[in-house]
Amino acid sequence: MDVSTTGKRTRTEQCQRNAQAKSERKRQMAFEALALLQQEGKVVTKAAIARRAGVSVVFLRSHPDLVQVIEEAEQRRLHDPAMSSPDRTKDQIIAALRRRLDEMKQALGKKDVEFHQKQREIDRLYGKLAAGSNLTDPELRSTLASVLQRLAAQEEYLATIEGKDQQ
Repeated sequence: MDVSTTGKRTRTEQCQRNAQAKSERKRQMAFEALALLQQEGKVVTKAAIARRAGVSVVFLRSHPDLVQVIEEAEQRRLHDPAMSSPDRTKDQIIAALRRRLDEMKQALGKKDVEFHQKQREIDRLYGKLAAGSNLTDPELRSTLASVLQRLAAQEEYLATIEGKDQQ
């Protein structure tokens, strides 16, 4: 009977040692998961670490030192604006939108120059048409006034568009 009890104690002790080794491996995996999440700039929570390490949240809670390290990492992230990824993302979006706005302003400026060139060409052609026209002087003046009104309306329209783009 002594032999079998000694064997059981040895097996029991071996099971305990195996369980401790397994637990230590899981702890190491949890610490590695924490480090990886921090390097990647991702949110550090118990659930995120448990998922990454392949352990349960209950396992994490059963190790107070792990919980303390995780909570400290969460607090550092909350208090350190450089680690706050939503702010970084917002800044990147704002910068991209500003670049896009500058591109659109440049494109609008080019279109404005093209428009004025075309208007000058139209005015020149109207001048040629008037020189060879059989219209009387008052009719030519009326036509010219009409063209100038349209030109002023176009310039006013462009000014309102530019004003909206600047806002």
